[in-house]
Amino acid sequence: MTPSDTLGTQMERVQRSALFVGLAALLVTVAGGVFGDHAHFWQSYLFAFIFFAGLTLGCLGIFFLHNVVGGNWGVAVRRLVESGLQTLPLILLFAIPIFFGLGTLYKWTDASYRAEHFAVGHKAAYLNPTWFIIRTILYFAIWFFSGFRILKMANEHDRTGDPALFKRIKARSAPALLVFVLTTTYAFIDWIMSLEPDWYSTIYAWMFTVGQVLLTFSFLVAVLVLLSKREPFASFLTRQHYHDLGNLMLAFTMLWAYMSFSQFLIIWAENLPDEIPWYVRRFSGGWGYIAWTIAIFHFFVPFFLLLLRFVKKNPTRLRTLAIWIIIMKILDVFWIVEPAFRQRGLEVYWTDVVAPIALGGIWLAYFIRNLKARPLLASHDPRDTYSLLATAHGHGH
Repeated sequence: MTPSDTLGTQMERVQRSALFVGLAALLVTVAGGVFGDHAHFWQSYLFAFIFFAGLTLGCLGIFFLHNVVGGNWGVAVRRLVESGLQTLPLILLFAIPIFFGLGTLYKWTDASYRAEHFAVGHKAAYLNPTWFIIRTILYFAIWFFSGFRILKMANEHDRTGDPALFKRIKARSAPALLVFVLTTTYAFIDWIMSLEPDWYSTIYAWMFTVGQVLLTFSFLVAVLVLLSKREPFASFLTRQHYHDLGNLMLAFTMLWAYMSFSQFLIIWAENLPDEIPWYVRRFSGGWGYIAWTIAIFHFFVPFFLLLLRFVKKNPTRLRTLAIWIIIMKILDVFWIVEPAFRQRGLEVYWTDVVAPIALGGIWLAYFIRNLKARPLLASHDPRDTYSLLATAHGHGH
């Protein structure tokens, strides 16, 4: 059943509104960069880019993950995931302006800074504008090739139901998932970790990737519940779908918190001058309030709520929690990115609000465009067993 049969009008209205708001906010943001503070514009733009790039990459990673491990949960959100990974061309478009802002954003582009800091100068063969741009293009080339190639196979399987093709999809998704982890690791090292080139952490990029996958699961749940009142989801979804997705949110909440706390504990205990300033900046001058907010409301509260079945099996409660995690993740990305520039203390500029609205509105419009292009539920998916059980025993929402 296509969206035009049930949700087409509503989706088109949201798409138009999102695109209008996004383009209007983008004009305002660019005007702020041209006529206002140049540095603040680039800082805000990078923050917005990192957030939505993480959402798209989260969809790509979940696409590979579901192809490898299977599960009914992925059948419910499959079209959402595929629509998200298809926003990769848009994220590449968003990345291009950053190439022109390297001198403003990244200290390692400054020759005098490299000369004064031995560790940064030692990394000059890796941290230089030319290789930064080449690596970024390479990351996207790999993501495009692996993601769209397997997506094309999945679409063909929808059409034919060929069991051999399904096995091939699973076989190719396993190495694609491994390559995805490696490439996102280096991408987040380049895009975020190198903002403070004196600092290093071996777990940081994986921690950030896990956090973005958690963000993506929360986004998928929020959208799925929004669509669940109408067909084809109304007669398809069971409480077990929500329970499975809630368990995945719990798993990635725990993994993200474990990695975050491990990094913090090791660096704080060692108290080395090359490592500790990263946390000192983020726990002083007002940034510490955000740090504690993230610790309490991004981990402890969601963790304990996701332990409860009556939360995970209730669509309304799970959606509320998912939206809350999305808000906390926005705050988390802001807390990670902006202290690299604003070391005097907590500072928030109007572009920090408008830039995410700009990129977010355009991203959402493109996401909905992809979602409208195909039926909201895939056919011939052998991983769908809950609907059979629901037909036999009845199902609740």
